[in-house]
Amino acid sequence: MWPALLGGLALAVAGALVGLFLIIRRDSLLPHALTHVAFVGVALGFLTARWPLLWALGVTVLAAFVVLEIRERAGIYEDTAVGILAGLGMALALVLASLAGSYDVRLLSYLFGNILALSTSEALLAGGLALLVVGVVAFRGEAFFFVAFDEESAATCGLPVRALKFWLAALVAALVVLGMRMVGLLLVSALMVIPGAAALEVARGLRQCYLLSALFGALSVLGGLAAAVLFNLPPSGAIVLFSGGLFLLSFGARRLK
Repeated sequence: MWPALLGGLALAVAGALVGLFLIIRRDSLLPHALTHVAFVGVALGFLTARWPLLWALGVTVLAAFVVLEIRERAGIYEDTAVGILAGLGMALALVLASLAGSYDVRLLSYLFGNILALSTSEALLAGGLALLVVGVVAFRGEAFFFVAFDEESAATCGLPVRALKFWLAALVAALVVLGMRMVGLLLVSALMVIPGAAALEVARGLRQCYLLSALFGALSVLGGLAAAVLFNLPPSGAIVLFSGGLFLLSFGARRLK
């Protein structure tokens, strides 16, 4: 239980903070598209019979960079590039999984996740990634926010817009791959987006957005794990549903003001 708690809290806090920038950029569908690409990496791991997580990480980071390049060089709108990536990623993943003969419980474990099966090393890796994200937000959070809100003005002010966007894409890719072991590829994007969306409903400033998104993410994991243990529910589904409940409460609180 302790690795699940540590890893889940680390993923929730890091994912909520990164997801906040994606929401501000109106790019919240990017994690969803990258889950399809991460599935390609998992299938490659089954096909080569080794390192599915490393394959998933490499393929997902590369795909995140490719999406940025397509947007800038081809002038394609964000949602169009994400839709192309998601469709091609899932199609390729299905073909590779078929060639690997891996339509079994191993594949389902990556699709739906199992946070209670998290190892100590994976939990520590999640903790390290969370510390990295918190450090990035602490030292460069305003720059990321500026780029997310208005790229042209940020470039005019001399900020390294391209580098910051690649950093954000790399963090999203890493969180997607790590999150698929906890809540699965089908739900990890929701855990990255919903806490930030809930924070934006009630926060009154940027610092409050950071704190509340991290808090809502942590509460989602704690509440979801508690519900899963008490009522014998799937942990991944319980975590995301608890997160959705927090969003509804935040939404209602804003409307009552």
